[in-house]
This record gives sequence, structure tokens and C-alpha cells, in this order.
Amino acid sequence: MKKIIASTLAAVAMAGALVATTGSAEAGWRHRHHGWHGGAVAAGVIGALAIGAIAASAAAPAPVYACGVERRPVYNAWGDIVGWRRVRVC
Repeated sequence: MKKIIASTLAAVAMAGALVATTGSAEAGWRHRHHGWHGGAVAAGVIGALAIGAIAASAAAPAPVYACGVERRPVYNAWGDIVGWRRVRVC
């Protein structure tokens, strides 16, 4: 769950930065090319989501499973220890 939240926050931050800095050099550009501008913003948002997901997965350490063998007592019906057995514990 932490990975999902971190990647979502990173993607939103990157998308916000992209939208805030997106602009055109020509004053009337958006009025003549309505469709292309929306596609560029959508492509930027999708790219930001992908980069955020990659960054979140790279930042999280891989889980470490330390397995070993442990000796545990074996009891009889009266509660006395009658031996030991080896049990794998992870």
C-alpha cells in the first residue's frame, strides 16, 4: 500500500509540474490546434505516471526472508519432553 501511495504522489507532483510549465511560444497556438494540445498534456501525464511508478518501485527495498532451522521440543500426552525436532522457520 505504501508503494501505491508513494507512486501516486510522485506522479501527481510530476504531472502538476508538467502542466504548470507547459506553454506555447505563439500566442494564438491553442486556438488553431485544439486537439494536439490536449494530446500533449495527456502524453505528459501518462509519462509522469510511468516515471512515478518506476521511481517508487526502485526506492522500495526488496524484502529479505531469513530462513533457518530451529530445534523445538516434542511433548508426550502428560506434557513431558520426550525429544527434539528440527523445524524450518522463515
